[in-house]
Amino acid sequence: MTKQRLVFLSNIAAPYQVKFCESLQTHFDAEFWFYERLTDRRPAWWKVPLGSRCRVMRHTIYSRRTNYFSFDVLTQLIRFRPDVLLLAGFTPFHAIILHIAKWFGIRVVVMSEPIRNVTSEDCGESVLLSKADAPRKTNGIYRLFKRADLLFGMGNVARKQFIEEFGFLERQVVSVPYPIDIEAHMQHPLRQKRRGDPIRLLFANRLIERYQPLVALEAYSRLKEEYPHLSLSMNQEGHLAEACRRYIEDHDVQDVTFLDDIQSWEDLHRVYHTSDILVLPATYSNGNLTIIEACASGMGIVVSHEVDNVDRHLHEGINCYKCEPTASALAAQVRRYVDDPERLTDHGRLSKQYVSHRLNENTAKVYADLVQPLTRKGDAHHAEAHVARRGDASNPRHPKSKRTGDFHNPL
Repeated sequence: MTKQRLVFLSNIAAPYQVKFCESLQTHFDAEFWFYERLTDRRPAWWKVPLGSRCRVMRHTIYSRRTNYFSFDVLTQLIRFRPDVLLLAGFTPFHAIILHIAKWFGIRVVVMSEPIRNVTSEDCGESVLLSKADAPRKTNGIYRLFKRADLLFGMGNVARKQFIEEFGFLERQVVSVPYPIDIEAHMQHPLRQKRRGDPIRLLFANRLIERYQPLVALEAYSRLKEEYPHLSLSMNQEGHLAEACRRYIEDHDVQDVTFLDDIQSWEDLHRVYHTSDILVLPATYSNGNLTIIEACASGMGIVVSHEVDNVDRHLHEGINCYKCEPTASALAAQVRRYVDDPERLTDHGRLSKQYVSHRLNENTAKVYADLVQPLTRKGDAHHAEAHVARRGDASNPRHPKSKRTGDFHNPL
């Protein structure tokens, strides 16, 4: 049987998306297209070989008003003639591509995280775009994208926003998992620690306001006075990098290192292998991928209550600790691991099981179950009916999702 042809169009060639393209080949003749290879907001080691299935669009233009734009997309659509087009983001150009694709009989799926009411990605605000605050913008998104065959919300918060605030039909929207590269992390051993053994904290996220690296530093500084065997590794990317370095110098904080020696994407998982506890006192996050990477590695995890889309793989007191996004609250929860390090082993064992469904082969199966019915002859409404039955495709009870090692039933 001839495989359906699928195209995924996104901003940059993120390594986990490039790898996901290979996993999708089991189900589709898939190509991933990117507007840029990389931006200056990502480290150079994010560049990975694209292979024969991924490509960067030529003559790409970017502006804050229109986002990305490239006529090469039209050329590539004519060349490849996909059956299904997966668009990442509610951008003006994607609205144009949506209508052109529909005219050619291509099925269109739009993927997006929740839309915040902010001016840039790095802003600290967590307020989501709503029809009460921005009726013209929410209605505009609906009008431009209502012809999409399906909408993939990255988590249930996104799905709820698309339905309740933008006005999309409930049967049109599904919550799906985002691709992530954790195969190497799953091979890491469980942490075996006794009281007084060295313990390394990891702040893996970019140094920006909503992730609050300065709060993490303050919490670590307090803990370091009581527990000299602690150390901290931090991401070095983000506009608060200099402020973090000044804090370390001004407060004479010891044993803090920045992740400046990573040479390639394949080295990234080793950062988790040599760390013990992930910390993320975020004021907003849509279920950050670093959390899943830490779970797969078997680390202890302390994150704020403001992190969304983690209900399936984070369970407070069972495989993680949660806190308010303050230094004192973060320090108090980290202390629970330090005072009883055997919990690292117990939590890590469960965490690995909770995220096994996020292996690429399983995520690819979920996408295939939802997308393939879109082009099935004589069954045009099959996919929408499927979505209506199971709005959360990342749920372990999803009828066709593979559940390797995942025994948890969500609340």
